Amino acid sequence: MSSSSDHDILNVLDAAGPQWAELQAWKAVPIEAAINGAITLTGPAFVYRWENGLGPVKVSFWPEQEGRIANGPGHLLAIEPGLGTIRLKLPGREPMVIGAVEPAVYQQIGELTSDAQSALQNPVGDHWSRDLIVIAAAMRLASLTREAAAAAVGPERGTKRSPRKDQLVTQLHEWLRPNLEKSVKLGDAAARFQKSPRQLIRILKETTGAGFAEHLTMHRLTLARALLMRSGQSVMEVARASGFNSREQFIRSFNKAFGWTPLQFRKAWNQAALSDAELAELCQVSERSPVEWLPVASVAASPDEDHEGEPHTVVVANALHDIVELFWVTPQGKRARIDVLERGGMVFVNRDNGGSCWIVRIPATGRERCFRTPDDHALAVVTSATMEG
Repeated sequence: MSSSSDHDILNVLDAAGPQWAELQAWKAVPIEAAINGAITLTGPAFVYRWENGLGPVKVSFWPEQEGRIANGPGHLLAIEPGLGTIRLKLPGREPMVIGAVEPAVYQQIGELTSDAQSALQNPVGDHWSRDLIVIAAAMRLASLTREAAAAAVGPERGTKRSPRKDQLVTQLHEWLRPNLEKSVKLGDAAARFQKSPRQLIRILKETTGAGFAEHLTMHRLTLARALLMRSGQSVMEVARASGFNSREQFIRSFNKAFGWTPLQFRKAWNQAALSDAELAELCQVSERSPVEWLPVASVAASPDEDHEGEPHTVVVANALHDIVELFWVTPQGKRARIDVLERGGMVFVNRDNGGSCWIVRIPATGRERCFRTPDDHALAVVTSATMEG
């Protein structure tokens, strides 16, 4: 059974499509943050505003990381590419998520986002050309979003590696992230995705090898580690913000996962010169094998979809605090853009195929390196030496 989000997105876009066609004209307009806005964006995103029978469809590109936008007259929706997902946001409603988007579709969406970002950042050229790029990207994104939602509810999905199960796991992660401060329970998650608790646990185990509690804990620890790196909050404040019931429980869980107490980690992170050895130690998760870095300029394809491997996690860190892009190389050798890493941050990317191949790239310089993950859990550290070597 497909997620209700997929059907909801189809309904929203199928209702908007005829209205857009009637208005005919499209116009690119600037967008500003609003403290009490109707929609929260984590960016980048495309924003659509229109009034029935009145004026053009007004589109904007939101390049920032997080902020709120005001509602205004008429209709408002935002389409926001995520970590292998597409999120559609409307005022007063929870985000609707398409999970496990096909790599070919997600790659196209990544290119549209890059085109819009480049158009807005490039001061050279006339406004007409820039606006045309944003409008064309917004139109194409809406079409791809509907295509992805239709594929998610279609009967052709569900073969081989069960994309619907992959999709449910992705949507669970999207739902967990904004709810980490709350007391999140298995029963609540199961009800949210119209599954019994036993069904949800079975799907998680089959798809990732980990149960609900492990997923929830790792999300909370990942958030906590980011807060320790980037904020001045106390250990107790970090514990509360990431959903731990007590300071003691937080310290115990953090130490078990990473081998540091929270204070030890923060001190080491603040003092580290971020050499290869220090990054490897700071980024380590349990006892996991290193990845295999491939020769410069070489690209390999990931295993076929029916290849069975142990679940593993790729942890990518960037010593230069530059923006880094991460791609998964599909079995056909194509690049599937995963996400743009936050400045100075890390990302966990879960896949169920050992031996998968990845590309890391610093957009500012164009430097790229490829690596292959082993069958067990893996660690990838991206440093200046790694990228150049």
